[in-house]
Amino acid sequence: MPIEPTRPSRCRLPLALLAGALASAAQAQTDDTTPFYAGASLGYTHVSNVYRVNAGNALPTGTTNSDNVTSAGLLAGVDKRFGRQHLTVDGNLQNNRYADNATLNNRSYSLRSAFNWETVGDLSGTFSAQTSRALAQFNLGNGAEQVTEKNTERNREYNGLVRLGLTSRYSLEAGYIHRAREFSAPQYDRFSFAQNSTSLGAFVKPGGNLRFGLAARRTNGDYPRYPIYIGPFRVGSLRVDFNRDDVDLTAGWDTGGTGQMSARISTSRVRYQPDNSPLRDFNGTTGALNWSWQATGKINLGLQLARDTGQETLINTTDVNRISTGLQLNAGYALTGKLTLNGNGSTSRSHRDDGSFDNERSYGLGLRWAYSRSLSLACQYNHASRDSSVIQYTYSASSYGCTGQALLY
Repeated sequence: MPIEPTRPSRCRLPLALLAGALASAAQAQTDDTTPFYAGASLGYTHVSNVYRVNAGNALPTGTTNSDNVTSAGLLAGVDKRFGRQHLTVDGNLQNNRYADNATLNNRSYSLRSAFNWETVGDLSGTFSAQTSRALAQFNLGNGAEQVTEKNTERNREYNGLVRLGLTSRYSLEAGYIHRAREFSAPQYDRFSFAQNSTSLGAFVKPGGNLRFGLAARRTNGDYPRYPIYIGPFRVGSLRVDFNRDDVDLTAGWDTGGTGQMSARISTSRVRYQPDNSPLRDFNGTTGALNWSWQATGKINLGLQLARDTGQETLINTTDVNRISTGLQLNAGYALTGKLTLNGNGSTSRSHRDDGSFDNERSYGLGLRWAYSRSLSLACQYNHASRDSSVIQYTYSASSYGCTGQALLY
């Protein structure tokens, strides 16, 4: 799992005693047919700019902006097949302790599950759910006030997909997605939202590796506490509802193991209510491209490109700007059978009708050593920065650290 400068709990340093104590037990119980696992991780991260502030911004007295974080975690999961059905569950719980900024100490968690099913006939589908809680990113920009107290972010997402025509050239698909995000700090009220999306589409496979589709999508949602300002002062909040209609043209290509590509181009229409909402309506073209390629037995590459409204952008889902464009690249190289080098980079631009903008860039480099299936060690360096038309939203931050993990099967 990649680390970020403002989420150091994602990078952990191994403790030799923990790894040694679990090593023999993990190796003894490892069995490729065992559908369960449990384990632990321990780590350490140094963060150069905890609050992602501009160099000219002053922090409250006694606040340290460079800190070291120790994280201890528990992990568990299930990967089980029941005939044609397949169930996966993965979860982790982390206790994150700051050396100097003790008020930011927190417990984070994530839980993901998916159930893939199919019948003897032509019906198949997927049901999935995920939920998480973590310390929110400081200095989100986009009109948010500066926050230095602990601010937790909670996310949840539920997905359902039913497909008719599993083995035929033509198929129909119906889908449902619920997404919601909440923040504990009132300064981030503008980023809390919930939405429900339904879709219905028809798909065709003209060849063994190609798939084309045409779908209609409807989304309804709301920002329950969008802030209202008079000058620099917040005078209240307003519930803002929105609905979105999309017509999606999609394409997919699978080379049969070495590469996959999927693309979407849509005509999109977003409307906000009430009419005096501070958010702007949108009509235009949106789209996304995802590509993965196993170039050789040792090299794998990936790309994500998205142009969409803030709620839907793959790169920055907290951005409520009218339109955002983002590009993300990642790569991995197997130096040896046990040692893997990985890298990533991303850039995104959010722009608004008034001419204001936020340009964000990040990159990371990491190294992972898998001593065995049960024991691994990973170290990574990350850097992130933002250039903005609002000087207080500019920042530069970096983090580095290591994580050790031991699993029992």
